[in-house]
Amino acid sequence: MRGPRHRVALYLTTSRLFTPCHSRLRTINSLRQSVHRLPLNLHPALAPERPLQINLFRPQPSFVLTASIMATSESELSDRLSSIASQPTSSRIGAYSEVLHSLLTAPRKDLPAEQLKARLSNYLDAAVFSDANSTGGGLVVGRQALTAFDEALAGPLARNPSEAPDDASQAAWPAVWESDTRREILEMALEKVTARVLSFEEQTSSLRLHLADLLENDEEWAEAAGVLQGIPLDSGHRSVSDLVKLRILIRIVRLLLESDDSVAADVSLKRASLIVHNVPGAVPALPGTESEVPQTSAEALQEGKQLGLMYKFCQARIYDAQRRFLDAATRFHDLSYITDIPESEREKMLSAAVTASILSPAGPQRSRILATLMRDERSASLEQHTILSRVFLDQIVRPAEIETFAKLLAPHQRAALPPTSNEAAVASVSAEGDVEMSEGAQLNPSTRTGPSTVLDRAMIEHNIIAASRIYSNITIAGLGALLDLSSVGAETMVRRMIAQSRLRAEIDQCDGILTFLDTGRSSVEEAGTAGGLGGSAGDSKGTANGEGATNSAGLSAADEQDDPATIWARRWDSQIARTATALENVCSRIRNIQKEQSVQA
Repeated sequence: MRGPRHRVALYLTTSRLFTPCHSRLRTINSLRQSVHRLPLNLHPALAPERPLQINLFRPQPSFVLTASIMATSESELSDRLSSIASQPTSSRIGAYSEVLHSLLTAPRKDLPAEQLKARLSNYLDAAVFSDANSTGGGLVVGRQALTAFDEALAGPLARNPSEAPDDASQAAWPAVWESDTRREILEMALEKVTARVLSFEEQTSSLRLHLADLLENDEEWAEAAGVLQGIPLDSGHRSVSDLVKLRILIRIVRLLLESDDSVAADVSLKRASLIVHNVPGAVPALPGTESEVPQTSAEALQEGKQLGLMYKFCQARIYDAQRRFLDAATRFHDLSYITDIPESEREKMLSAAVTASILSPAGPQRSRILATLMRDERSASLEQHTILSRVFLDQIVRPAEIETFAKLLAPHQRAALPPTSNEAAVASVSAEGDVEMSEGAQLNPSTRTGPSTVLDRAMIEHNIIAASRIYSNITIAGLGALLDLSSVGAETMVRRMIAQSRLRAEIDQCDGILTFLDTGRSSVEEAGTAGGLGGSAGDSKGTANGEGATNSAGLSAADEQDDPATIWARRWDSQIARTATALENVCSRIRNIQKEQSVQA
């Protein structure tokens, strides 16, 4: 408070006063003595005829009484900062903190947002990035000043205006209370620190985290992820724990997924996959290896467990966004069994698993996951249960049912498919026509040459599988009419499924006939075989490997073929018995190994 260029302003801020009464009295007496030592013409409000009246013992919450040294111009602020730079290192931090506090708590009417940003820029140049405070022994001062700057912007000085007292006018609010102003100030600080990031890595990371919080609150997902990606996690100048790395990487992945950027999210998730096994609690420990887990606090273990669940959830969402629906369905279904997740969220994950399984490519792997979901009793309460049952039983799905199911899909699951390389060739062949293949066609054959969306492709492939359960053979034109495709388009879909070993059939292009192989197999048998509910598929009479032609009730294999529930139950019981036996063998081997190790020790 020296020099006629500064004035002392006593004002009340909205922060609570939690100091004892005797401490408050000492603070006020000190301020009064400072005021009386100043010329009275500097601030008329502080004249003796207008004494300061403060009631320290009223029951309602009181406010902190502070003295603010506010420069009246930028030149005076520069002079003040220059005088601080000449002080000893031990006293600079306190002086810089006083200047910063006075700038951040100044009312908007006295210091608008633009002027505040300009003066804070000058403050950073002098207190942090000057040669005296950013090199040599003065680097300690610069780091502490930047840390105080970051904490002030993220602390109580930057509270939301809604927390202000009822009688506070907007003009009296500090400009830093506005989130846009804080965002611009943080961006300005990051721009300045970029040139000296090696000297201020810790402070830079903290600034980026706080800026990402503001951007995330404004739902600017991509910008927040970009800010976090600038945090150096593998720098050799500071040590970052695997827990902190995983926390930041998982947050980046979630933000990128919210912005529908699954490609960039996959890159960050792969980085997280390299360290997720090093974080205690993120991955369940194998039996017998609990002693190898490093000792850590309960809070760190709990956070590691939560990060592990987030990792699995992000992985499932990335698979779903990349249209790897089989992998996504498996991950979502596994998450739906974890009791640490709330019941409502587990139901959503089960619903996502059902949706992904329906959209997955038709074939044995899809039948496996469909059988697993049908055995889950919780799926009966889902909206997709009707279409799930039809798909599982290999029944033809009608357009009305497809439209109802489409309303439950996410935008990326209804996305249009990119044109294939042979789409033009298929369209030209369809335009020329084929007399032999079109003899059995309707009067108005379809002109579609292939599926247009992800859902359309999944339903066309499913209906081809369903047709193989009904017909031994069918004309290409008739199949096209069933699928609402042209003859060439239907042949192209069938040919692709045969090449990918998802359909056993033969195409006679001369006669335009499609012959299905191994017809008459029920979807329950295929699902049981694919899902491991029995041995491999038996012969044409329905006999399963490792099982006799009759069951304990005396039913023959032919009778069981007409009773899918019986086949399902028998194979399920057999698989449970084999799994239990294998588990006992594994436990026995583990016990033997432990005994051998104890003997050797």
